[in-house]
Amino acid sequence: MRQLVPSVVEPSPRATRLLGERMELVEDLWQTVLRSECPPHHAERLLRLKQLSDPTEGDTATVDNGAAIVQLIREMDLAEAIAAARAFSLYFQLVNILEQHIEEDSYLDSLKTLPEPVSSDPFLPPLASQTEPATFRQLFERLRNLNVPPAQIENLLRNLDLRLVFTAHPTEIVRHTVRHKQRRVATLIQKLEQGSGLNRVERQSLRLQLEEEIRLWWRTDELHQFKPTVLDEVDYALHFFQEVLFEAMPLLRQRVSAALAESYPDVEPPRDAFCTYGSWVGADRDGNPSVTPDITWRTACFQRQLMLERYVKAVGELRDQLSISMQWSQVSPALLESLEMDRLRFPEIYEERAARYRLEPYRLKLSYVLERLRLTQERNQLLADAGWESPCDGLASTAPVLGGLGGGAGLQELHYAAVDEFRNDLELVLQSLEGTGLSCESLQHLISQVQIFAFCLASLDIRQESTRHSDALDELSRYLQLPVPYGEMDEEQRVAWLLGELQTRRPLFPPAASWSAATTETFAVLRMVQRLQQEFGTRICSTYVISMSHTVSDLLEVLLLAKEAGLVDPVAQSSSLLVVPLFETVEDLQGAPAVMGQLFSQPFYRRLLATSDASQPLQEVMLGYSDSNKDSGFLSSNWEIHKSQIALQQLATQHDVALRIFHGRGGSVSRGGGPAYQAVLAQPSGTLSGRIKITEQGEVLASKYSLPELALYNLETLTTAVLQNSLVSTPVDNTPTWNELMGRLAARSRDFYRALVHDNPDLVAFFQQCTPIEEISKLQISSRPARRKSGAKDLSSLRAIPWVFGWTQSRFLLPSWFGVGAALREELDHDPEQLELLRLLYQRWPFFRMLISKVEMTLSKVDIDLAHHYVQALGRPERREAFEQIFQTIAAEFDLTRDLVLAITGHQRLLDGDPALQLSVDLRNRTIVPLGFLQVALLRRLRDQNRQPPMREATGSGSDGRTYSRSELLRGALLTINGIAAGMRNTG
Repeated sequence: MRQLVPSVVEPSPRATRLLGERMELVEDLWQTVLRSECPPHHAERLLRLKQLSDPTEGDTATVDNGAAIVQLIREMDLAEAIAAARAFSLYFQLVNILEQHIEEDSYLDSLKTLPEPVSSDPFLPPLASQTEPATFRQLFERLRNLNVPPAQIENLLRNLDLRLVFTAHPTEIVRHTVRHKQRRVATLIQKLEQGSGLNRVERQSLRLQLEEEIRLWWRTDELHQFKPTVLDEVDYALHFFQEVLFEAMPLLRQRVSAALAESYPDVEPPRDAFCTYGSWVGADRDGNPSVTPDITWRTACFQRQLMLERYVKAVGELRDQLSISMQWSQVSPALLESLEMDRLRFPEIYEERAARYRLEPYRLKLSYVLERLRLTQERNQLLADAGWESPCDGLASTAPVLGGLGGGAGLQELHYAAVDEFRNDLELVLQSLEGTGLSCESLQHLISQVQIFAFCLASLDIRQESTRHSDALDELSRYLQLPVPYGEMDEEQRVAWLLGELQTRRPLFPPAASWSAATTETFAVLRMVQRLQQEFGTRICSTYVISMSHTVSDLLEVLLLAKEAGLVDPVAQSSSLLVVPLFETVEDLQGAPAVMGQLFSQPFYRRLLATSDASQPLQEVMLGYSDSNKDSGFLSSNWEIHKSQIALQQLATQHDVALRIFHGRGGSVSRGGGPAYQAVLAQPSGTLSGRIKITEQGEVLASKYSLPELALYNLETLTTAVLQNSLVSTPVDNTPTWNELMGRLAARSRDFYRALVHDNPDLVAFFQQCTPIEEISKLQISSRPARRKSGAKDLSSLRAIPWVFGWTQSRFLLPSWFGVGAALREELDHDPEQLELLRLLYQRWPFFRMLISKVEMTLSKVDIDLAHHYVQALGRPERREAFEQIFQTIAAEFDLTRDLVLAITGHQRLLDGDPALQLSVDLRNRTIVPLGFLQVALLRRLRDQNRQPPMREATGSGSDGRTYSRSELLRGALLTINGIAAGMRNTG
C-alpha cells in the first residue's frame, strides 16, 4: 500500500489515516479504466510498465528496470504508445487531484487545532526563522506571546496591500474541457471520501459514477484542437474567479477578523480589499502581436460583464431574502428618501413593482438596483461591440431605446457610472437594517465582494518592451525634423528632451500624420488606456510595465506618450498611470538603484507618482526572475534580486517614497517559483512593510485556486508570511561576511553557468536535439510565440518559459541548480572551514535557507540516467562526442551539487527535512520513468520522419504494418509532454 502526502501542509492524523485508502482508490480506478478501455494485451503491458516503475523502497527504476521498460516500449506500435502516454498522464492527474484534497483537509484540520502556547517552548525558532506555514490564529497567538504591541499590528493591517497578478504564461497545458472533467472527478472523490454515513448501495453508486466520469475523460482529447486566442486565455484565467475566488475572498477577511479577535480583540481588522487581483491576460503585449488595443478593451468589458452577472444574481437573491414589511419594522429616512428619488428616475419600475412591494421597501429598493445593474450590462455590451475608439457620449443618445423609459432620461443618468454608486446603494440598505437591530450576512458578503472586485474584477497591467517606445519617439522626432533625431541622442540628451517635453502644455503629436504599424499601435495603446480609465475608472488599468528596462529614459518615454494621450497633466503635475520598470537581466538589476535614484531626484517625476495610503509618493518596481536566471543562472539571479531589493528600499527611504516590489515569479524554481510562504519570509528585512505584488503564473492557477479551501490556504499563508516578514527587523541581511560570501558564490556560479550555457558553441544544438523544445513550440497552448523573434534559433531569442519547459521534460531541470555546486566547491577548496559557516547560514539566514531548499527540491526531481537516455537516443551521430562532453559536465555538476547540499543541510537523502514532499516526489519520479522513455521513442520516430518519407511500422509483435503520418507521431509526442507536465506538476 502506497502513501502519498501533500507537499505544502503537514498532514493531519485524520488525513494520514485516509492516505492509503485514497491512493489505493486511485490505483484501482486507473486499472479498472485501462482494462475497460484498452485491448487486454495493451492493458496488461501498461500495468507491467507501471509495475516496473513502482516506487518501492530503495528501488531505482531507471537503472534496474530501464532496459525492461525500453524493451516493452519497443514492442508497442504507435497506437499503443499513444495509449500508454495517455494512461500515465491520467494517472498523474488523478494523483494531483488527491494531493489537492489532502492539502485542503490538512488546512481545515489546522483551523480546528488550537496552536501550542508559544511561551512554553524556550527553543521555538524566532519569528524571523519560522519556516512552517502559519494560519492567522497561529500567527496572532505567536505575536501576542512575543509581546508585539497592538498598535504595531493595527498599523500594519491598516496598510496591508497584497496584489496577485494572473498571467497566461507559462501556458496551462491542460484543456479547459479536461479541467471541467477533473473537477467532476474531484467532487465525486470528495463525496466518496467524506461519505462515512453512506450505505453500501450509495458508495457503490458513487464508485460507478467515478468510473463512468473517468472513462468519459479517457475518451476526451487532451490536446487543444486549435491554438487558443487571447480571449480564450482570458476566459481560462477568469474561470478561477467564477468558480472559486468570488465566493472565497470575503471568507479570507472573516478568518483574519476571527483570529484577530482571539489574540488582539481591540485591533481593527484590515479593510475588505487588503488582497486584490490584477491580470496580464489580454493586456501583456510584450512579444505577443495578438494582444491589440481592441483585445484589451474587450477583455475589460468581458471582466465587467462577468462581475455584473454575479452582482445581478446576488442582488436577486437578496431581494428574495429581505421580505421585511414596514408594518413590522422601521426603515431609515435615508432609504425612504432614496426610494422617492428612484421613483422619479424609474417610473416604469415603480408602476410595475410598487403594488407588489408597497410595504416591502428593501425589495423595492433592490428592484431599482437590479434595473441599474441591467442598464449597466447593456451599456457594457454596447461598449464591447462599439470598440475603444467609440466616444463615450456617443452612447448616451441610445438610452431611451435601451431602457425603454422614455421621458428623455439618458442612460448616462440611469446606469451605474461607477462602482461607488452601487456600493452606496447596498450600504444604504445595510445601514437601515442595522439601525433596526438586524444584520444580513449575505448582504455584508456582497459588499465585501464589491470592495474587492469592484466592476472590473482584476486590474489590467499593460506590459510592453522598452524599445517599442524609443522606436516610436525616434520616428516622431524624424517627422518633426528635430536637429538630432531621438534615436541618435545619447542618454543625457534623451532625458533632457523628455523632461522638457513632459512639462510643456504644447501637444507633440501632429494629428494628421501617418505612422508605421508598430508606432501606430504604440500610440494607440496609451489612448486606449485613457479611454478605459474614462469609462471604467482608473482601477481597471493604471499600471504600465516596461520590460527590459535599462535606463531613466525608458520610463520617461512612456510618461511622454501617456501625456500625449491625456494620462499625464503637466499643469497639475499629476498622472493617472503608474509607470513600472521591469529590471530583468543581472546587469539591469545591478543598475536599478542608479536609475531609480536619478528619477527620484527629479522633482517633476516625484510629483507624478501616485499617492499611497501613507501619503507618500508610491513607486512600483518589478524584478524579473526568469530572464536573469536564463542569463546568469539560479544562484546569481537570486542574489542580485536580493541585493537590488535592499538597495532600492534604502533609496526609497532616503527620498521618502513608498516602494512596492513587484515579484515576477514563475511556476518553476528557476523562474522564482516554489513555496510562497518561505519565499516571502526570505525577502530582505524591511523591504515589504505590508506591501507586495506577485505574479501568479498560468501553470499554477489550477493547483492553487481550483478548490475553495485550497485557495484560502494559499491566500492565508501568503498573508501571514507578509505580516510576519513585515514585523521582523533582523540584521542578518546586512552581515558583511555573509554578503561577501554570497557575492563570491554568485560570481563563481555565474561564470560556471555562462561557460556552459552561453559560451559553449554546442549548447544550443544540445538543447534543441536532446529536449523536446521544438515539439513544445507546436503545442496549441498559448497565443504567444515561443521565441521573441520569429525564425531566430539562438538562445537569446528563446523565451525563458520554453527554456525551462524543455529542461524539465528531459529531467535535467538544469536552470534551477546548475552552477551552485561549482561555486560551493571552489569556496570550500579555498577554505574547508567555510562548510561550518554555510551550515550556520542555512540555519539562521532565511534567504540562504530558501536558496538551498529550492536547489534540494529541484535536485530531487532530476533523473540524470533518464536525461542521459535523451542525449544518447536523440543526439545526432555527428554531434555525439560534443554532446557527451556536455552531458558529463552536467552530470558531474549534479553529483557535486547534491553532495554539497546534503553536507550543508545535514540530510542523508534529499528532502529528508520534508518527508511529505520526499514521498510525493519519490512516487512521481519513478512512476514517470516510462513516459520519459516513451517520449524519447516517439521523438526519434518523429524526427526521423522529418528526414525521410513516412516509415511503415514494422517493429513489435503487435504491429499492424500501418504507415504513420508525421502528424500522428507528433500527436503521440505531444501527449507525452502533457503526461510529464502532469507528473512533474510543472511546465515552465
